[in-house]
Amino acid sequence: MLSGIVVGYDPGGNGAHGFAELRVENGEARALSTRTLETAEEVISIIEQMPFLTALGVDTLTCWGTGVSGWRPADHWLRNRYKPIQNSVVTPNFLSGSMGLNGMGVLIAARRRFGDVLVTEIHPKVLYWKLSGRKYEHQTSGATMDRVLTDALGITVASETEHEWDAAASALTAFEGLTGRWSHDLHALPIKAGERLITPCGTTHYFWPE
Repeated sequence: MLSGIVVGYDPGGNGAHGFAELRVENGEARALSTRTLETAEEVISIIEQMPFLTALGVDTLTCWGTGVSGWRPADHWLRNRYKPIQNSVVTPNFLSGSMGLNGMGVLIAARRRFGDVLVTEIHPKVLYWKLSGRKYEHQTSGATMDRVLTDALGITVASETEHEWDAAASALTAFEGLTGRWSHDLHALPIKAGERLITPCGTTHYFWPE
C-alpha cells in the first residue's frame, strides 16, 4: 500500500509562501501540517532535506502553452465547465510574479532532487467551488473552507492563512492523483492545431475530481 510524503505549495510574495506536508500511510492520509514561509528558497531547502518525496502539488503553471495568449486546454476546460467563477481562470500571459517564477523554480528544484516525483497543477479557487459549491473567501469563511478539506482528507485541516489553505488543497490534489481517485488529467486534453505544451520540468499532471 502507498506510504510517503506529499507536499503542497502555494507560491506567493515575501512572507506569503504556503507549504503543506501530508504524511500518508498505507494509502490513508494520517497527518497534515501547514505553515507560511518567507521565500521560495525556504521551500526548496525543506524539500531538498527530505529523505523522500512521493508527490507534489503546486498552484502554478506546470507547463506552458504556445498558442494565443498562452491559453492551454486545461484553462479553457475550467472556464467552460465552471462559468459562475470562470473569471478566476485568467489567460496565462496575464499572470506574473511569484506564480510563474517561484512556482516553477520550486518544481525544477524538486525534480532535480527527486527525479520521479509525481507533480500536479492545481487551481485552488476553482477546486473549492467544485468541492463546495461556494466562492472562495478565506478571510471570512476560513473555518468552513478548512472543513471542506477535512472532510475530503479525513484528517483535521486548520489553515491560518489563505496561502496555507491553498497549499493544503494542493497536497490533497496530489494525494488523490497519486491514489488514482482523481484520474481526470486536464493536461491530457487534446491540443489545438498550431500550438503545443512546453514542459520545462518534465511530465506533469493536472488532476481533477469528477
